[in-house]
Amino acid sequence: RADLHLRFAILTQQWIDRNFNAEGALGASGPWRKLSPNTIAGRRKGSQKVLQNTGYLRASFVSRWNEHEARVGTPLAIAKYHEFGTKPYSISPKNKTYLAFPHAQGTPLKKATYFPSAERKYPKGVPFIFTRGPIKHPGLPMRPMLPTRTVILPTLLRATLAYVKESGVIK
Repeated sequence: RADLHLRFAILTQQWIDRNFNAEGALGASGPWRKLSPNTIAGRRKGSQKVLQNTGYLRASFVSRWNEHEARVGTPLAIAKYHEFGTKPYSISPKNKTYLAFPHAQGTPLKKATYFPSAERKYPKGVPFIFTRGPIKHPGLPMRPMLPTRTVILPTLLRATLAYVKESGVIK
C-alpha cells in the first residue's frame, strides 16, 4: 500500500502546483481574489500573481507517505491564514513611532494619518507612507491551496483502479 500512497501524494502535489499556476481556479471555491494595488506596489518585482511573490510558500509543500496514509502540506504557519482567510485586524508599530508601507497612488487609506513630508519614493518609484498606528487591515481573503475531497477524489480513485489493474488483481 505504500506504493499506492506514494501515488496519492504525487498526484496531490501535482494538483497543488497546477492550482498555483491557475491562481486557485482549480479549487471548488473558484479563482483566488486578485491582489490590491497596495499589495502589488509592495511586491519586489511588481508581480500580480496571487500568493507567488517569491515562490517560498508554493515550494514549501511537502509529501509524506507510508503503509497507512499519504499527507501533503506545508510547515509554514502563514499558509493557514491564506487557506482559511482572516478577519480584519489592527496593525500597530512595534519598535518605532510610525508604520511604513508602500502605497499605490490613487488609493487613499481610510483612517490613516498622512505625513506628506515623510512620504518618499523608493528606487522602483513606489511611494511609502509613514503613519502613526494603529491602522485597520481588511483581513486576508480565503485562498484555498489544498484540494477538497470532492475535487481530488476522482483523481485518487482513477489512480487506485490503475494500481489494482497493474497488480494483476483485476484484468
